[in-house]
Amino acid sequence: MAYLEWQPAFEVGHDRIDSDHQALVAAMNQLHEAAQRGQGQDQDRNQDQDQDQEETARILTFLRDYAVTHFATEEALMLRHKYPAASEHFAAHAELLLQVSDFIVDYRAGRVVGVDVMLGFLQAWLMNHIQGRDRDLGAYLRGRV
Repeated sequence: MAYLEWQPAFEVGHDRIDSDHQALVAAMNQLHEAAQRGQGQDQDRNQDQDQDQEETARILTFLRDYAVTHFATEEALMLRHKYPAASEHFAAHAELLLQVSDFIVDYRAGRVVGVDVMLGFLQAWLMNHIQGRDRDLGAYLRGRV
């Protein structure tokens, strides 16, 4: 079972934005799966555990990089259509990218960062953002077309 199931209620009504959000949810599910595999290992570091940790770091990096691309798409739409709440929306994007980058640095440095903590943060942020700011953006964009 997936960590987070995509639901039609998450849609904001803009095909490109909704598609990107689905990809972000899929990556979060991959992160959860990698973390679950890693938790099944003995406390001794072994090759499988190292591979699971590298996979987790790779997925975190993908999430950050995909978010950058997705945010650039959203921000270009906001600028093109003169979205009045663009600056607040941009700030929310920047905040998430800083937090995810911090997670990646801490994780790669071996500092204790629970994947469950990262997933909880990402899920809460993404769902709040989608169902708040992005839903407002989607409504604005639908009204402009």
